[in-house]
Amino acid sequence: MNKKNILVVTNPELMNDELLAWISTTKNVDMTFAEAHEQAIELAHQQLFDLVLIDTTDENINAKKLKVVLPILNAEVLLVRYNGESMEQVETKIKEAFDFRTRLRMKRLLILDSSGSNKRNSLPPFSDN
Repeated sequence: MNKKNILVVTNPELMNDELLAWISTTKNVDMTFAEAHEQAIELAHQQLFDLVLIDTTDENINAKKLKVVLPILNAEVLLVRYNGESMEQVETKIKEAFDFRTRLRMKRLLILDSSGSNKRNSLPPFSDN
């Protein structure tokens, strides 16, 4: 399994202890940190992230702006808000976000797969053959 690339947007001086505990114990992910929403946007210009964890307990971080701008830079990015939950709840939210994206990809794949004809060895409707 490949490592997930996560951007954590939080001010280290105002960080909640539960969020710090999650960051300290989480393995098998590459974490990049941004102290403010402007820095997060700059990092998103430079690099693609699988998920962005936004600390909404810090009122200096504009979560609404990130919610609008980051999907423009990367349509596949997942945005997860941290609202002061426990370490286990943060882990659950992130796992559910990745599971949701997997289900969407599978749904798209199944829709694309089912669009073909059911007849065996048949040509597409607009074939020159």
